[in-house]
Amino acid sequence: MPVLRAALLVLLLGAPALADATAEAREHFRKAQTHYALGEFEDAAREFADAYRLREEPAILFNIGQSYRQMRKWQQAWFYYNQYLSKQPDAPNRAETESLVQQMRRRMDEEEEQRLRVERDPAAAKNSEDVLAPAAKPAVPAQAVAPAPAPSSVKPTRVAGYVALGAGVVAEGVALFLHTSAQSSADQFNEKYASGTLTAADAQLKSDADSKGKAATVAAVGGLLLLASGAVLVFAF
Repeated sequence: MPVLRAALLVLLLGAPALADATAEAREHFRKAQTHYALGEFEDAAREFADAYRLREEPAILFNIGQSYRQMRKWQQAWFYYNQYLSKQPDAPNRAETESLVQQMRRRMDEEEEQRLRVERDPAAAKNSEDVLAPAAKPAVPAQAVAPAPAPSSVKPTRVAGYVALGAGVVAEGVALFLHTSAQSSADQFNEKYASGTLTAADAQLKSDADSKGKAATVAAVGGLLLLASGAVLVFAF
């Protein structure tokens, strides 16, 4: 019974945390979009990263790459574009992202070539701005510059998932209540049995403990199924 109680407490604390994490991720995503629109790309990259830590949506990795590309940090942009394609092989903008990966690779090679030129001839440093100037030109179509938008509407499956999570939490709460009540009845029966003061009326205590214990198990199992189903619907679709 103590194991059941511990498991119920973990579920009751964990399920709301999942929903809270999703809400917090959306808030970070909203802030990132605002920073991006204002040209504050370093702040945008940081907020996108915070959103991804809370909810691992592959599209956020693309957005981080876009932020670093705007900062002309080619290596970081190259890394996040590749991470995006790795996490979402069937990305709808895969061809566009592969093109960006190649462009970032060229920019990295150009910077490395310039670095080597400066090492060989320090006087070449004054020309570095001219060498790297082409990178300032738009490298991709305008529509690729803006970060991927957050989902504009909540999918029915996700709504159903939240409902299932809520019902699961309620079921686990009922299970915990029944379990506590059953344990109380059992403790009273055991105390009277140990002291030799049991009466015929006390048989009801054992009956209550048994029935409430069974009901607690049913509620706990049902709650687990609801929580598992809800988590799948919310975080897999």
